[in-house]
Amino acid sequence: MSRWVASVERRIAAPAEQLYALVSDPVRHKDFDGSGSVVGVTETSAPHDSLGVGDQFGMDMDLRGKYVMTSTVIEAEPGRRFAWQSRPHRDSARWRMIFGGRIWRYEFEPDGETTLVRESWDLSEEPLRAIVFGARGATRKVMDKSLERIAAICEPH
Repeated sequence: MSRWVASVERRIAAPAEQLYALVSDPVRHKDFDGSGSVVGVTETSAPHDSLGVGDQFGMDMDLRGKYVMTSTVIEAEPGRRFAWQSRPHRDSARWRMIFGGRIWRYEFEPDGETTLVRESWDLSEEPLRAIVFGARGATRKVMDKSLERIAAICEPH
């Protein structure tokens, strides 16, 4: 694993396919986003519930100000892994030159009645990774909260 990757894990009592369906649907990202910054989907290049590698989706964001990110799906293996790489929207030219390229990845390892879910924040392609990676402690807390929310959505009540 790269030194530019921070990850958290949680065992969730739900099938990997259900967990994959949740995280691979950008419409649902606001439901489990631990940072509270995801406002909603602006657009998708394919139906939101069947995105594959190369497809894109835009997200309205609000974290100390409103902005839009465009994400490209870079990994899509149903029931196993889903990842996207985010960059500022094409209309945000000044931001595109400064940052972008971070990868958000979810991996699923079925284990009987539960699934081990791993969320990773990969800065290996982020231009300002040395600066941004200083926030990994806070980002891990946000990812822990995301996994907590995913569990609340997917586990039987």
